[in-house]
Amino acid sequence: MEKDNLKLTDFDYLIGDHHLQMIKAALPYVQVPQQKFISLLVKGNELMRTAELFQSDGGGEMGICSMEADKASPIEMLNAMKPYGTRQEQDTLDVIINLLQGFQLRKNYQDASGPSHPGQPGGDLLEKLKPILSPEQQARIENIQLMMQTMQAFV
Repeated sequence: MEKDNLKLTDFDYLIGDHHLQMIKAALPYVQVPQQKFISLLVKGNELMRTAELFQSDGGGEMGICSMEADKASPIEMLNAMKPYGTRQEQDTLDVIINLLQGFQLRKNYQDASGPSHPGQPGGDLLEKLKPILSPEQQARIENIQLMMQTMQAFV
């Protein structure tokens, strides 16, 4: 990933501060042995700050990063991850998000219309949609279906 595209997360802001950023900015200007030592000190400091986030009883500052259980969803998590990925990873996440939204829409439709039967419209919506997709999109969907089937085998 290019360094221009590197973004900090809320977690990064919790474990770092401007002093650590200043030290990191100075690293290229010191000799390699000192770079190694200073880098280890900075990472050690960040590790200690991470441990401190979990020491308080109520979740501490980590609660700031936590989503409420009723508001968190896999789709929201994937959308939060997307800006940190490469363009190809973002495209893959978009496909997964769209599939999850499609499955949710289908579930909502089935819940609203009562029990489904194999002959009913919408029986296998994904198979009906495949012919209108490009070969690349069809291949991605097949890969994701295979991945989801594998994941279901472990659940």
